[in-house]
Parts: sequence; structure tokens; C-alpha cells
Amino acid sequence: MKKILIIVVIGLVLGAIDIIPLLLAEAPVFNMLSIFAFWIVASVIIYKTKILVNSIVNGMLISLLLMTPLALAVSATNSKDFFPMMIMALVLGPLCGFLIKKFV
Repeated sequence: MKKILIIVVIGLVLGAIDIIPLLLAEAPVFNMLSIFAFWIVASVIIYKTKILVNSIVNGMLISLLLMTPLALAVSATNSKDFFPMMIMALVLGPLCGFLIKKFV
């Protein structure tokens, strides 16, 4: 139970970091909620899935794989959002892998 709580907190922190640009751009609330949900789910999947031995690279790879369909769906209505979403996954995914290895 303690592990899952730590993982959810890591996801919430990463979600909060990821919505900072959305707050500045005054994005819709549902976009912000989806980012929170994404990072909670991604943190659990990063914890449970070991594609690579290095936790930082593993976090980056899994977050990019998970973000790609979401970014494609969002870019269907707003094409300029694809690359910022992928960049945030590229930055926060390794951080997620690092934090999970350190605290869980």
C-alpha cells in the first residue's frame, strides 16, 4: 500500500509540473485533468514495466510510448500541441523513472 501511495504522489507531482504551461496558456480544464490522469497511470506503468534496465531510460521510453497516442489525438484538433506534449514526456518520463527507483 505504501508503494502505490508513493507512486501516485510521484504521478501527481509530475502532473502538477506538466500543467504549469497549460495554466499559463489558459487551457481547458479537461486537458489539465487528462494530464494528471496520464502521469498517475504512467507512473504506475513505469513502475510495473521494465523494458530496459536503466530506470531513467526506461521511464523516458515508456512515457514516450504512452504519450504518443494522446498527443496524436490532441493534435487532431490543435496541431501545435504535439511537440510540446512529446517534449514534456521526454523530460518528465526520465524524472519519473528516477524518482520511482529512488523512493520505491
